[in-house]
Amino acid sequence: MEVSMMFVIFIPIAVMMAMMPYVTRKTESFGVTIPEHIYNDQELQKMRKLYAVVTVVFSLIIMVVMWAMKEILLQTIIFTCCLIAYLIGHFLIYLVFHYRMKALKGKRNWEFTKKQVIAVDTEFRKQKLIYSNAWFIIHVLVTAVTTVLTYVFYDRIPNRYPTHYDLFGNVTNWTEKSYSAVFELPAVQLFLTVLFVWMNNMIANSKQQLNAGNPEKSIQQNVRFRRRWSLFLMLSSLGIIVLFFFIQLSLVAAVSVKAVMIGGIAIIVLILIGSIGLSMITGQGGSNIKTTSNEENGIIGYDDDHYWKLGIFYFNHNDPSIWVEKRFGSGWTMNFAQPFAWLLLLVILTIPLLISLL
Repeated sequence: MEVSMMFVIFIPIAVMMAMMPYVTRKTESFGVTIPEHIYNDQELQKMRKLYAVVTVVFSLIIMVVMWAMKEILLQTIIFTCCLIAYLIGHFLIYLVFHYRMKALKGKRNWEFTKKQVIAVDTEFRKQKLIYSNAWFIIHVLVTAVTTVLTYVFYDRIPNRYPTHYDLFGNVTNWTEKSYSAVFELPAVQLFLTVLFVWMNNMIANSKQQLNAGNPEKSIQQNVRFRRRWSLFLMLSSLGIIVLFFFIQLSLVAAVSVKAVMIGGIAIIVLILIGSIGLSMITGQGGSNIKTTSNEENGIIGYDDDHYWKLGIFYFNHNDPSIWVEKRFGSGWTMNFAQPFAWLLLLVILTIPLLISLL
């Protein structure tokens, strides 16, 4: 049962990796800029299919290895190491296709076939790009209930209570009761709520990236893209906050630890499946969304490959933007040439660590 639950988490991740070339913008292929009309080129179609096949085969090999190691795989650290090894392997597969794509672009000389421009809509920010942050009040209320519950029933919490379990549901770590210890989870809920609000604002304020070949269509797609991911963020984050409530509830009420674990895995799987479905239906930047505007103007977007290291790391000192769309897959990444981007990463990683040490 426990090994099966691990595969339930792993399989959606494997599917997500295999589908990445199909959710990327049609003006990009394996981290390389291309003219949109080249996207359906027969050779590029073969590359996407081959990438998906290679990724699926690699995933199956990893799953076989994990099954062979199932006796020790149930240790969380071993499973985490296997997952990290898988992600590194997937990155290496991507690099092979990235360099192959760069070579093909140089051979075909696509960048000189049409005029290149950068499209910007000065009215873009005036549109309703995200759902209101007021909806996060629900998250705050759940966090408040968790906090009050912890305070009111503090005496019911055992003097020594479990805080970590293995995948069998066996306790692997115990904590001595104290106010700082029992209020750690509500503090994490509060931190995550603030983080989710900030992420929602990031979706609205991230760099505007329009397809110069059909800017009107691209604007419609990008607005819907941001709103859909804003809604997904709100729903998935609420699931996480509610899960933490039930974890805390298990300290003061007769809530089955196994039920909480299964519920947690179910939420993770639903978030993964939801993100896969949304990515496929929407596409990066909304590129898969059908719109009423299909008129093309005979030009292509600016080729900025030189700012993208390995096709996935964006370094542009001349661009003040902190958040930009990913080149491969769906979502956002940072402009790593901006010091503030590194400061944000440091804050995001440090605060949870500080909370755990209090």
